[in-house]
Amino acid sequence: MNRTNREQAVQSALHFLAANSRLLVFLLLFLSGTFLGSMIFAASHEALIKDLSVILEVQAITGGFKGGVGALFSSCLSTILLLAVLFLSGLSACGAPVTAIVPFFFGLGLGLTEAYYYGIGGAGIAFVALLVIPHALMAAIALLMGCAETLRMSLLLSNQLLPTSAHCGNLWPDFKLYCARFLIFIGIAFGAGVLDVCLRVVFQKLFIAT
Repeated sequence: MNRTNREQAVQSALHFLAANSRLLVFLLLFLSGTFLGSMIFAASHEALIKDLSVILEVQAITGGFKGGVGALFSSCLSTILLLAVLFLSGLSACGAPVTAIVPFFFGLGLGLTEAYYYGIGGAGIAFVALLVIPHALMAAIALLMGCAETLRMSLLLSNQLLPTSAHCGNLWPDFKLYCARFLIFIGIAFGAGVLDVCLRVVFQKLFIAT
């Protein structure tokens, strides 16, 4: 029985890896970028810390509802712009390389951010755990799924250009599905922004100067 269970577990794991191979590759690129960003900061923190202190300064949310909406759009902007780049890249037969750049670039920024706050000490580690990682992971989910969808659509278009392709045209259903999925990804990115704003409102008295 134990041997049967182990074989079933192995088969399930292999099936999961095969079914999600693209997402796992993009996750690996994201983690590689995060690691490299941390290493870059560790090697050049004296040169980077001044610029990063300006770029990564988190402002307290003031001004009531209007201030919250402004903070929300500011938090979502970078993720939505990257999703827009992915969406447009998926409409090109040569858009596949972009799907490797986006998760790596996003991970690089996250790695620099984490390393900067870790250097502050205990308060910085708590800041990362409470205010950086939850928002970043939710945004990363949207981007990784966007990369997989962009690659799928770009490969469909490139197959149309091959002289040996047996299926030409009739991409309208795929395009509608592509648009619908990217709307979901934008919704996830918006949710990440809402989470970021909510966490900042709750914890800004602890970490953010008002």
